Formats: sequence, structure tokens, C-alpha cells
Amino acid sequence: MADGAGLWYFVDAKTLWPQAKAAPLSWPIEKQHRLILAAERGARIKDPGGRLRVALLYPNTYQVGMANLGLQTVYRLINDRHDALCERAFLPDRQLAGLYAKGGAPLLSLETSRPVAQFDLILATISFENDAPNLAAMLRLAGLDPLAARRDGPLVVAGGVMAMLNPEPLAAIVDAFALGEAEVILHPLLDGFIEHAGRPKPELLAHLARQAPGFYAPSLYAAHYGPDGLLSAFEPLADAPARVAAPKYAGPPSGLAHSVTMAQGPEFGDMTLIEVGRGCAHGCRFCAAGHVYRPPRLGCGADFQALAGAAAEGGGRVGLVSAAVSDLPGVDELAGAVLTAGGRLSVSSVRADRLGDDLAQALAASRHQTVALAPEAGSQRLRRVINKHLDEADMFAAVERLIQAGVPNLRLYFMVGLPGETDDDVLAIAKLTAQVRQQFVSHSRGRGHLGQITASVSAFVPKPWTPFQWEPMAPVAEIKRRLKLVAGGLSGLANVKLAHETPKYARLQAVLARGDRRLDGLILALAAGQNPEAAYKSAGVDPDFYAGRARRRQELLPWSFIDHGIQADYLWSERQRAFEEKQSPPCQPSTCRRCGVCGRESADE
Repeated sequence: MADGAGLWYFVDAKTLWPQAKAAPLSWPIEKQHRLILAAERGARIKDPGGRLRVALLYPNTYQVGMANLGLQTVYRLINDRHDALCERAFLPDRQLAGLYAKGGAPLLSLETSRPVAQFDLILATISFENDAPNLAAMLRLAGLDPLAARRDGPLVVAGGVMAMLNPEPLAAIVDAFALGEAEVILHPLLDGFIEHAGRPKPELLAHLARQAPGFYAPSLYAAHYGPDGLLSAFEPLADAPARVAAPKYAGPPSGLAHSVTMAQGPEFGDMTLIEVGRGCAHGCRFCAAGHVYRPPRLGCGADFQALAGAAAEGGGRVGLVSAAVSDLPGVDELAGAVLTAGGRLSVSSVRADRLGDDLAQALAASRHQTVALAPEAGSQRLRRVINKHLDEADMFAAVERLIQAGVPNLRLYFMVGLPGETDDDVLAIAKLTAQVRQQFVSHSRGRGHLGQITASVSAFVPKPWTPFQWEPMAPVAEIKRRLKLVAGGLSGLANVKLAHETPKYARLQAVLARGDRRLDGLILALAAGQNPEAAYKSAGVDPDFYAGRARRRQELLPWSFIDHGIQADYLWSERQRAFEEKQSPPCQPSTCRRCGVCGRESADE
């Protein structure tokens, strides 16, 4: 089922896993594909003659996948090659799932409705942990065995944020992972695949592990576990590298990702998305993107003005994407250029302490109905713990700017279950939201309209490669109790809405985020349509072992073999500083060497 945010879509095995028939009735699916393509701009269909045929899988629906810049980048890079073509395939939505079930067709590509199993290479990009079961379901629908050791057919290679953080839960399902950023790792992977095509799979994987940067094949490594169930050793076989470096793009900012296909309908689908920065300098201790994408790479407004201006002509929508768009030097001028060209502006995120009047006014002029701010924690104490670098004065000043500009609604992002959190910190979420509402009330009296404030509260999920990777996730019952505290504090406040995810799916995310290669049974059970609790039971998985257990400093973590450049000692020191309620300065690549990414000179505090 799909949740409201569209972050995952667990499938119904009865409708999505039909056995392929000898003569599949694929015409209704092809017809639907043609309707989708007719509404798109930028899709590319190439003659397959003599070219490497790549199927690019996104394990969620078309509506979700079209907003993914990683997918768009891989699609562009492959189709820009003369010797390769790329076609997309998505998790069927309910309408397409019904057509697949009725006709018995295997999973087909969008561009030419060719069976995915007939391509030379399958690439998958996975953004969210809870999409992992969908990949297994898509392979099964394609007529391929979901388990790599039993599968005949094209090589299956996965990349994306989940793979970069911790690929091990999918180690038994995919043949290999491409760890790193597509601009750096994709072409060597394709070159190596073309060079060694036709070799037996073990030989092909071994060659690619030596030749392609960031290439990780789980079958080339052995994982050993102690009697306590902990990972005791992780060793390469043959001459595979002991650690796999995940290369990062270091080219000009203008080479960052942008939309190449657009469509009416999907969220962001008719909007030209432009990545204006990668990574984040602020160093929030819960945030994986702020650590694995170091050093942060941020352009300036002028780098993107030509692309944004062209996209804005004729009333086009332009979306600026980065971890903190308001950090971009020259963002006000870039926003003004979009409006001058007749376009409308949207942003993925802004920091309250960096929001200026010009950007607020540009968002309002673009009829931006809701702007999101992320205090993350209700109390200043807890914001010090998570290294947020944000105080209430910053929040109230940003809200004031948005109100004065005419933005009608506001969304505030919070988390519960953060390390060191108390009930007072939880209640502070409701208190801060009420204070922001009072600002809206005070400024709305003369307008006759009070906008809506949404407090969006998620459960803290410990992620690899962060200072909190060793911390346990709070139990589901405790998350529910804290959500009730927030709800009680907000009760009776007009025009305030509380939104939150289902805690059991947050726990599943934590299990998959910190899991190891023994989770293939869980993923297959989820892909077969079982709910998380039933899947844990049938797969013999204790979710608390992965989600609810604190890690010791000396414990070997499943993702430790990846080399992002960042030092574990640095992450541990940041964890210690969190519990001392000490903030650390933002990432400054030109002067700081603490984390190790830019060269390890000193670990002084």
C-alpha cells in the first residue's frame, strides 16, 4: 500500500506477481505506456541495434520516481552515449498492476514496452529503505528470480542513497552495487560491462570490481557472525578490495543534476528540477546526507541562471533542490530571474536562519501555498544535541518574513525519539507550534484569513554514517506515546494539523537501514505482500536486534567496508559532544580537517 507521502508502496502479491504466460496480453499495458509518454517531454527512444540495452528500475510508482533526480541523471548519462540506450521501468501502480494481473505480461519498459528480462543490464536506483521489497517484487514480475544466486538473465546492479549508506540488506537480491555518485561511477561501470560482456557472472563481477570505481559485489565477500549474532568479520575473497571507496562528483556546479523528462500529473513532474547543491555544511547529527556527501558542493545563483531562465519561459515551474536551498549564494537573484522570465519558483527546503525577504517574496509571488521549515526539535536544548544551529529567534523571524510576503500556510518538521529526548522536549514541539500559530493569528486579523499550520512529526531513525548510527530507535509503543503527547498539546488549536507517519513503518525503515545480509527473507516476505509484523515472524527476524539495539563503539558494522572518507572516530566524537549538549561548527572544507574527508590533519575538538 502507498502511504500519504508516497515514500513506499508495498505490493499485493496476488495482483503484482502473476506467472508470465506463453503469450502475454501486453497490449493494454503498452497502450497505457503510450498515454504516459504522450504526456511527457524529454523521453528518449533509441534504435537498439548494436547498443548496450539498459533497463533502469525505480522501485516505486511513476508518480514518485519522476521526482527523483538520481533516476533522471542516470537516464540522461546513459542515453547521451552513442553505444547504449536506457529505458525506464517503475513499480506498477494499482491501475497497471491490474492490467499485469489480467494479461499475465512480465514487467515491461516504459519507452518500448520491451520485457525487462530481455535487456542486457538492469540498473536500479533506490532512495528509500522501505522501497527495497519493491525491487524484489519487480524482479519477480519481470520473470527473474529475486535471489541473485539462483537468477539467470541480465546482471542486476543497484545504486542510490540506500546503497551508499548500507547495501547489505539487499546483498542476496542484487548482483552488485554501484556505490558513489552517478556522474563519476556510471561510465566506468558501463565501459567495463561492455568490455567483459559474455563472461560468466563470477568472472564479470571480479573484473568489474577491479575496474569500476565504487563497484561492490556481495558474492566477493564473506560475512561471519558470532554466537551473539553480531558481525564478527567481513572479508574479501580472491583479490577484491578490503574497502570500497564511494567516489563523489567534483566537477563544476553546472554539472549537477537537473530534470530531463517532465510530465503532467506526477508531483514535481511538470517542474524543471535543478540541483543547486549537493551535501550540507550544517552537520546535523541525525542526517546522513550531511555526512556521506561531504564535502558539500554548493554553486552560486549565476551557475544555474541560464537553465532556470529557459525553464521559466512561458510560465514554467522551476524547483531548486538541495539540502538547504537558502544557503546558495545569489539565490535571491536566481529567484528574481525566474520571476522575470515569467516562471514560478519552488524550493525543496529552506533554513529558517538563512531565509531572506527576497526569497520569501519570490515564493509568495509564485503562489507557493505552503513553505516548510524544519526546527526538528521543540526545545533549544535538544537542538544543541542534534547540532541544528537554529534558535527560536531565527524561527520566528523566518515565519514573520513568510507572513509578510503573503505565504498562506506553513509546515513545521519535527522528530520524536531523538537521542536524549525527554517529555519536556516532546511537549516543546506543541509549544513552539502554538507560538508560530499565534504569529499567524496576529498578522491575519486584518486579512480575514488564517492559514493552516501543519506540524509534521516523524520518528527518529538512526542512519549509517551519522554520529547517531550507534543509537537505538525508540520502541514503537514509546513513539506512539510521544505522538500522543504532541497531539494533546495541540488539541483545541484551530487551523493546526498534526501529521505523522505510522511508527511500525518507521521501525521497518530502521531495520533495513542498519541491517545485514541476513534480511533477504524479510525483504521477500514483504515483497510477497506480508505486513511488517507477519514478515518479521515468517523470516525469523527480531526487529529490535536491528532497530532497537544500541551499538558498541567497537562493534563491526555491516556498512563499515564502505569508504566515504569520513572517519569513525570523528562520528563517535560527535556522538559524545551530542550528549554533552555541545554544538560543533559547520563543515568548512577550506580550513577544517576534523572528519577526514578533506585530509586528516587533526581531530582536536
